Amino acid sequence: MVLGMGRPAWTQTSAHPSGGNGQWDVAIYPVLVWIPLGIGIDVEVPPGDGNAGGSGSIVDGRFDGAYLGGLSVSNGRWRIDGDVIWAAVGGDRIENPKLTIDADIIYGHGMVGWAVARDFYVTAGVRRLALKYDIKLADLPDFTRKPGVWDPLVGVGWHHVGKTFEVHSAFEGGGFGAGADVDLGAALRGDWKPIPHFGITAGYSVLYFKVSDTVANRTFTVKQTLHGPVAGIGFYF
Repeated sequence: MVLGMGRPAWTQTSAHPSGGNGQWDVAIYPVLVWIPLGIGIDVEVPPGDGNAGGSGSIVDGRFDGAYLGGLSVSNGRWRIDGDVIWAAVGGDRIENPKLTIDADIIYGHGMVGWAVARDFYVTAGVRRLALKYDIKLADLPDFTRKPGVWDPLVGVGWHHVGKTFEVHSAFEGGGFGAGADVDLGAALRGDWKPIPHFGITAGYSVLYFKVSDTVANRTFTVKQTLHGPVAGIGFYF
């Protein structure tokens, strides 16, 4: 029996058990809970308004809430992945310099992948970061900044899809100074599908970025790391 004449055999299964037949296969993750166990924030507040500025790092991280939703679409060698995240985090430092940070992070993220080997993809895409920081540093006046950037990204992904179990992993990097100075993300997740069209997913996600925001020759810089487990449900069509 000959399947997929003129195409490598691995393309028949690299995206989905029914892949390679012109059918688009869709996975929707409407509810994914992300709990950042590791929160690191370093800030550099610029001088101005009668203060000399300063810098500091949090010691104790705070997690106030997060939401993650995602979508994946595949057809043969092509794969598209997207997700949105909202996270409210912060942290404190009680020793000098005393520091309190509250941060809201919203991002939308989309990647297009092309399979170069079975289950292995090279990817390119973009991440939109919309950030808000409220900072109290030592005796300086309260400082608020709302930087927003578009980050070009390149990366790799490995996606193994079966009838009852899937494994997804990805790494991407970017920013390149066009948006953030540095933007790095990685994720590993497994999907268990006990019944048709429904599954449970769980894994781990890491995000690191460095953003510099200059207004009126005053540059605010933040370095932030978030990492922690992800769990939720998926619908597969």
